[in-house]
Parts: sequence; C-alpha cells; structure tokens
Amino acid sequence: MNKSRQVTEGAMMIAILMVMLIASLFPILSLITIFVLPVPFIFYVKRHGVKAGLIMTLAVIVISSLLMSPVMLPLLLIAAAGGTFIGYAMSKGNTAYETLAQGTFGFLVGMLLAFIFSQTLLDVNIVAEYENIVEESVNTSATMVESINPSLGEEDMEMLQETQINLLQQLIPTFMVVFALITAFITQWISYKLFNRIGNEKLAFPPFRQLQFPSVIIWIYLLALILSVIGFEEGSTMNFGVQNLLMIVGIALSLQGFSFIFYFAYIKKIAKAVPILIVVATVLFPGFLLYFVRILGIIDIGFRLRERLK
Repeated sequence: MNKSRQVTEGAMMIAILMVMLIASLFPILSLITIFVLPVPFIFYVKRHGVKAGLIMTLAVIVISSLLMSPVMLPLLLIAAAGGTFIGYAMSKGNTAYETLAQGTFGFLVGMLLAFIFSQTLLDVNIVAEYENIVEESVNTSATMVESINPSLGEEDMEMLQETQINLLQQLIPTFMVVFALITAFITQWISYKLFNRIGNEKLAFPPFRQLQFPSVIIWIYLLALILSVIGFEEGSTMNFGVQNLLMIVGIALSLQGFSFIFYFAYIKKIAKAVPILIVVATVLFPGFLLYFVRILGIIDIGFRLRERLK
C-alpha cells in the first residue's frame, strides 16, 4: 500500500513539476515558479525520504530533457537540491531556523551543480555573463552620475567604475548566499502553508524577535576584521575570501540587531510599527543606521541583552 502510494504521489509530483517548468518559460511567471518549484521536492522527500526524492529527481531530469530544452535543467537542479534539503530537515522534525539553514545550504549546492552543468554541457559561462551585466550596470550608473555632476574628471569616473566593478565581482559568493537564504525562506514558508492545509499540521516560523545566532559568530566577525586590516593583495584569493566572509557575517549580525529591536519593542509593549519603521529607515539610509544595528547585534550576542531585559 505504501509503495503504491509512493509511486502515485511521485507521478503526481512529476506532473506538477512539468507544468511548473513550462510556466517558467514565461518571464513573468518565472519570478513565481522559482520559489514554488522546490515545493514538490519538499513534499515528496518529507513523506517518502531522500532516496525516493532522488529517484523522482532523476525521473524529472530525464523527462524534461526529452520533452523540453536542456536550458531548464539548471533551474531544476537548484530546485531539487534546495527542496531535498528542506524536505529532509522537515522529516527529521528540525526547528524552523535549522531547516532554513539547511535549505540555504541546499540551494547553494544546487547553484554549484547548475554552474557546473551550464559550464560543461551548455557551454555557458555564468561568471562571464554576470561580469558583463555588472559592467553594463556600472557604466549606466556612471553615465547618470556624470550627467548630474559634470565636474568629475574622466580619470575619477574611470577609477570609480573600476572600483565598483571589482567589488561587485568579488562579492559573487555573498550574493549567492543572500539569494539562497531568501529563496529558502520563501519556499519553506510556502511549504509550511501547504502542509498546514493538507495535513492539519502547525508548522510556522517563530517570531522574528526570537532569532538568535550562536556567540561564535562574533569571533568569526572579529577574525574577518583582523584579516581585512592586514590587507591582502588586491584580487588575491585571501582578499576575495575575507571580503565575502566579512559581508556575510555582517549581514547575520545586522539580522541579529533587527531581531533585538523587535524583541525590545515586544518586551516594552511598543507598537509593532516602530521597529518596522526602523527597518525601513535602515534600508533607505544604510550609511550610518546599518552599522548601528550591526553593533547592536554584536552587543546582544556578546552581553546577552535579552536576559538582562527579562
């Protein structure tokens, strides 16, 4: 009975995935399917395990290769990897944030597989395409800046463009992590809604104010700061790694700071609109506010401010 149900649900998930892949061919719908495509993998792996999920993934890859363009396979690999990791974490009963961390890692693995596939079989250099997009964007921005401020010399503009291009190219791993985190969060949230509806479960993310990173993250941030002060050669592997490590850990500490602001507002019974406005203001004016929020996150972890408030 269980085997028959596994085959039936597998065929159903494959059919749903094929419809989603067809929808992904349309630019507008692709913005939605990128978050929905991993859900069938999550559903199937949670109910039938990783082994069954891998067999279904192989079947989808074969069918889509025969019926559709191989160009869709990188997207399928990303969805399959992320969905498998999230589904496995949910089957083990992991907490929401633990599942989110594993899902983020899964999407990173999927992007790595998609990069290898695109590079070897499709002969598409994703990094080169990204660099071209960055150069075009920076050149367009430089043209706008030059029209607003004509006093800038040609050498200044060239230096500004070169600096921005190098920075954006170096931060590719950071952008990948942020993209994986956002995709994992939205996909996991959709999956929770699905399981709550069809399985009468009570899956949900805890309130954002309860988010807390382990204290080791402060030492990682301190190490990254020390390495950045040493100053490795521009373009070297160490410089590349330090810049991305500093950025990724900085984002985590900023999230910790925002979480503390929401926690403080909750404890002091301040209206929810206040911390939301603070987040919006920080996004709009990150120059000073973002560093303040990051420092607040460091203090929250290092000095356990929440326990003092309790």
